[in-house]
Amino acid sequence: MSFNRCTLKLVMLGVVAVSLVGCGKTARRPVSGSVQFKGTRLETGTITFLAIEPPGPVGGAIIKGGVFQIPAEQGLNPGTYLIAISAPGPPAPLTPEEAAAGASQRASELLPPKYNSETTLKVEVVPSGKSHYDLTLE
Repeated sequence: MSFNRCTLKLVMLGVVAVSLVGCGKTARRPVSGSVQFKGTRLETGTITFLAIEPPGPVGGAIIKGGVFQIPAEQGLNPGTYLIAISAPGPPAPLTPEEAAAGASQRASELLPPKYNSETTLKVEVVPSGKSHYDLTLE
């Protein structure tokens, strides 16, 4: 039985050693910045980072007072990201079908599709240094 315990200890030691080395995973980076639209800070909205290279998880934050912050715990892995920004506008009119069905009013989108559903905005999150982006939308 001592042989089995010794073998088990060696296997466990190997597992611990491999877990300490890891898989080359990089630490998530905090990300922050500001958003202006037509020369004015975007008061409220959302910003979403969609991983392009390497493909991976997405991240995002609420924009409040023209600024956003993603802490390291929820941060982004280094890589290239598409950015989608959305801001609620005034209530959108209901279609006759929506009104007949008793649907609630929804907010319209303040920003043009080129900043959200058809975005081409890209940023590079770097492995070290600051990941701060000041975005100016026209």
